[in-house]
Amino acid sequence: MSIEVSAKDLQRLLKLIEEEVKQEEISLLLFEREIRIEGKNIPVKILNDIVKGVKNLVSPLKPVLGKFLVVSGIDKSGKETQCFNPKGIEGILSIYNYLTQSSHKVKKVSLPSYDTNLGALVASYLKRESNIIIKGELSKDYAWILWSLDRAQHNDAIVDWLKASSKNIVLSRRWLESNVAYQKANDLDVKRILDLEKNIIKQDYTFVIDLPAEIAIKRVDKIESEKDLYEDVAFMEKVRKIFLNLQKYYPFGKTFIINGANPLHVVNKQILDLLRELGF
Repeated sequence: MSIEVSAKDLQRLLKLIEEEVKQEEISLLLFEREIRIEGKNIPVKILNDIVKGVKNLVSPLKPVLGKFLVVSGIDKSGKETQCFNPKGIEGILSIYNYLTQSSHKVKKVSLPSYDTNLGALVASYLKRESNIIIKGELSKDYAWILWSLDRAQHNDAIVDWLKASSKNIVLSRRWLESNVAYQKANDLDVKRILDLEKNIIKQDYTFVIDLPAEIAIKRVDKIESEKDLYEDVAFMEKVRKIFLNLQKYYPFGKTFIINGANPLHVVNKQILDLLRELGF
């Protein structure tokens, strides 16, 4: 059964969250109280997850020992295949399998995490199938915070994993850089995103799989009326160009651009060679 959330109520809450996170000193108890008052019309289990996400947004950064690797790029560029190869494509050694075979312990993350309440809000906004329905129109000026909350819910677990050992690695399909690229393409001020997520851990390495939008859109296995909000060739090409200049907007860690128009096995070899060069 679907759960309905008012876009008007959700937008007011997202606005409050952004305004409060800007403050130099934050009382978590007072902040949570404000969220619960402002979000009184939002279903409790969703509101509880929002509170947990917000707590991660305001928790101070902590030093870690392990490495954080992210694979990013526009939709259908091949991120999932290269990260995890869920379809078991022959001749492709996923990054996850490569790292585990190299005696690393790897934590997997894939964003948006549509199987969670916060990820389901993202899905609903994108007009994807979701068990949560946002009723009404949520402005793109605040909708981006849904991605921040979805990411924030993973932050503590990632930090704890990376604190435990230098052999521990986090491998994520997308991270904060993706929100930066997509929302920059939406003409949003990137500084707002980075300010909100100042306490979210940043990756050490980003592999951007570059693919022309006209090729990517052909890989979207949907009829035109079923495509989500961002599955538009002009918009995707705009996002692609931002990814190609990612460090201008997202100056964290080292970024490598990989030609995703090559055959899958060629892309795979380039990625694995790069991992070896980086000492993995």
